[in-house]
Amino acid sequence: MRYPVLVLAAFLTWAGWAAAEQVATHDFFRLTQTVSRSVSTPGAWRYTVAPRTKEARAYWEAAVESWRRSLRIGLRVKMGAFEVVRTEKGLRLLPLCAEVHPGCFSRPGLPAGLQGWKMDLVLLDLHNTLDLALADAKKHAKPYPATVTLSKFLRFTVHSDGRIELTPYGWKP
Repeated sequence: MRYPVLVLAAFLTWAGWAAAEQVATHDFFRLTQTVSRSVSTPGAWRYTVAPRTKEARAYWEAAVESWRRSLRIGLRVKMGAFEVVRTEKGLRLLPLCAEVHPGCFSRPGLPAGLQGWKMDLVLLDLHNTLDLALADAKKHAKPYPATVTLSKFLRFTVHSDGRIELTPYGWKP
């Protein structure tokens, strides 16, 4: 008598997994790499991190709007392994989390239709993609600085000595 109940429970569990929405924990962001061919900076590397899909763009726009507002009023923005701080001289990048998890991000308010658990995945993918871009930029920051542009939010200028300068991109603090 127990055997049919176990089979039924196993089938219902399997059916629930089959009907559940598949969630990708990557591919929310695209990393594009280009090398400058201009006369003034030949060979300078440029990276762009941008949302890949319409869904990712909706989550990213909610985060960017909230983070811009926070920086304008003088609050810090936590972005995984580091945080962005507004100073009199501009924006600074400070270390934050050695091991990145969802608590290492400033949580934006989400408009209706966007889910908090999926925002965690988007932010973690942002960290992974940005970390990859910055690591590669550090390797290619010679003889000219490499730049990493984070869509509609920040531009990171990575110098050959490892320094990273931040400037707003697509907005003014």
